[in-house]
Amino acid sequence: MGDGLARRTWADFRARWRAALGFHLLAQLLGTALFTPLVAWIGGLIVAASGEPVISNFDIARFVLSPTGIAFVLVIAALTLALLLAEFAGLSFIADRAIRRQPASAAGAVAFVVPRLPRLVQLSTRVFLRMLLLALPFLAVAGVAWLAMPGGHDINYYLAEQPPEWRRTRLLVAFLVAAYLLLAGWQLARWLFAVPVLVLERASPREALASSTVITRRGRRVIVAPLVAWWTLITVLAVAVTWLFRQVSDAGLAWAGLDVHRVLPLVALFLAVTILGSFIYGGVGLAVHQFLVTRVYHEQRSPLLRPKPPLEEAGDDHARAVAGPVTLGIVTLLALSVGGAVVLAHRLEIHDDVAITAHRGAKVSAPENTMAAFRAALDAGTDFIELDVQRTRDGKVVVVHDGDLMRMGDDPRRVGEMTLAEIQSVDIGRKYAPQFAGEHVPTLEQVIDLVRGRARINVELKYNVPDPGLAPAVVELLRQQDFLDQVVITSLDYAALKDVERIEPHLKTGHIVTAAVGDVVRTEADFLSLNSARATASLVRRAHSAGKEVAAWTVNDPEVMLRMIERGVDNVISDDPALLVRVMEERRQLSRAELLGLRLRVLFSKPPKGATDPEAVEAL
Repeated sequence: MGDGLARRTWADFRARWRAALGFHLLAQLLGTALFTPLVAWIGGLIVAASGEPVISNFDIARFVLSPTGIAFVLVIAALTLALLLAEFAGLSFIADRAIRRQPASAAGAVAFVVPRLPRLVQLSTRVFLRMLLLALPFLAVAGVAWLAMPGGHDINYYLAEQPPEWRRTRLLVAFLVAAYLLLAGWQLARWLFAVPVLVLERASPREALASSTVITRRGRRVIVAPLVAWWTLITVLAVAVTWLFRQVSDAGLAWAGLDVHRVLPLVALFLAVTILGSFIYGGVGLAVHQFLVTRVYHEQRSPLLRPKPPLEEAGDDHARAVAGPVTLGIVTLLALSVGGAVVLAHRLEIHDDVAITAHRGAKVSAPENTMAAFRAALDAGTDFIELDVQRTRDGKVVVVHDGDLMRMGDDPRRVGEMTLAEIQSVDIGRKYAPQFAGEHVPTLEQVIDLVRGRARINVELKYNVPDPGLAPAVVELLRQQDFLDQVVITSLDYAALKDVERIEPHLKTGHIVTAAVGDVVRTEADFLSLNSARATASLVRRAHSAGKEVAAWTVNDPEVMLRMIERGVDNVISDDPALLVRVMEERRQLSRAELLGLRLRVLFSKPPKGATDPEAVEAL
């Protein structure tokens, strides 16, 4: 029975696939035309309410949970269901014609569906309300479980800390969702034939649901198993094709690099292929689904049910007379809605410029944390120079990263055990390259004199050994040099940052986070300094919502630089500031459409490790 049913259904589809896919295209255009202005309008409302140029997931969640948002979600769900049933009606018409071996066209399907729209809307309303009523008990239990959680803390606490009560609530909600989906699926299976009954028998919505229930009592196994098999087959094929397409797109964009003249055509091609693939998956999937439902409806229909009148013919002239204006209206509405969405998008300001920080100076051009590296960073046009400070035995604040000079100058002595004169007698340039012979560890005061008026400084308090006097000494030096407003203080040591804020509350501080337990956004520092792989778009948005900026380190790959800009970070820290300056300058020359195309490449390419793997990122 199953194989025979499959062959008969496939024969029906092969006979009328052009009409089915043509009607699916019109349905998709209508859906786009209706939903685009709705979503754009709601997006505008959320942006206006948030007061920010870009909306975050928290703004969206806040809207969805409001009375207006709930109403909007319900309207969208009801409209989606109505459009789906209208498409099923047109596909049932085409399938019925195929079974009867009569001609059918997309225009004829439009002419057939239009006069039946009122009854289809009534049917979708009945189904939607019943599904909503079915969900109410599950929503009530989930709401009680949420209210019963002790503490009633902010959602961010539960997401970050994952307390036991949160895990239990999540398991309960997952169980409720699964139970609802099973119950809803069982109920919808009883109504599979409602659309064919309504449109092919001129039944009322109530009669259509009742008749479908009667038919499925005898034929539920006959119809459910083939439908499950069909959607499983087509989904497995889609996943396999998607995987293959991803290999091709990864290779293509790897070849293109960041060359806009290569990237944009590839992105356009990949978008076209994606849209076409989605259309084929949706069109063929829905068409065969409804052809199968209609075929089983014909074969399972009981003689005891209302006699089925012959389906009225829709002549070519009549079909064109109805379908022409409808199609023109859909295309016009689509053009207006897309145009409105484009206008709204252009009204939104996108602030994605970032400040540039040279990590230990321009490390790729000169020995790190040397005057030569700082001069190279200034020549590159950096906004900030990042450097590490420690104290010598005689209390001087010097610029050096390691606890000793072995890596830089083959001297094993500890920084805290040497005087300023001793530490500056060590050549830390020759080992890097002969032309840098004579470079030595500078003092923070020397660097301030070099960069004053040309860049700001990111001073990292480096605690290779405990030194409770480091933070006070640095703050006092900045006061003496009248440089407090030209510097930010960062450290892995949160207690040290608290000391800085206590001594000089106006100094801007940044917490360097490599790994953390808890919600890093809750830090009292003014900004976060994050491993680039951990600076996800969602975390950046959360930080911004909390009033904190985000700096990402250490970014030396142009692709990762662009990813950080697109994720919305405020500051990118790089060993190669000249490269970052070039990337940003080239990016500023791009048009809005080119920027969009460049951003869309992330949909089709494998992200670089610097954007996803924290272990692949050089330590700050």
